[in-house]
Amino acid sequence: MINKTFRHIAIAVVLVLLTGCKTELYSNLAENDANSMLSILLNNKIDSEKIFDKKAGAYFLHVEKSQIPQAVQLLKQHGYPKEKISTVGELFKKEGLISSPLEERTRFIFALSQSVQETLSQIDGVLVARVHVVLPENNPIDKEVKPSSASVFIKYNPAYRLEDMKSDIKLIVEKSIEGLTYDKVSVVMVPAQFSATN
Repeated sequence: MINKTFRHIAIAVVLVLLTGCKTELYSNLAENDANSMLSILLNNKIDSEKIFDKKAGAYFLHVEKSQIPQAVQLLKQHGYPKEKISTVGELFKKEGLISSPLEERTRFIFALSQSVQETLSQIDGVLVARVHVVLPENNPIDKEVKPSSASVFIKYNPAYRLEDMKSDIKLIVEKSIEGLTYDKVSVVMVPAQFSATN
């Protein structure tokens, strides 16, 4: 009985020591990002774990100290950590009693860009998505109507053939923004350049 108890204590000590060798790599992660990042690291034989911090209400990713450079490079190649996208609610917080029409318009355009970026970021292989929307203020008196336009920049993992999706990406952007036509959406797609991981 004593030997069995001693064995359990020894195993517990070893586990604590093993856990102690890991260092925090990323903090304040959403659960889906933490799961994806953990999966990538474990599939590439990088000793890692995710830890939930109740106080922060977020996940932390820990890896072996010696594997930090490899882990960072690998996650970067897969587009992690993801850039935090501001929600419409966060952007339209009322800090004062009155917002100027210019403030409201600027916030609206930015929120619109962020929303489309978030959609494009969900496409497999997209590492970075940037969307710049131009919504001209048309004067009802003017006969000439200035059209809306959008420019899209996408950096993607070359393992995915995203160039074949350029027309689909333009369509997503066109349908997401009122008054935008397909021919007024420009898309630039750049394959990421990766250095070899050890």
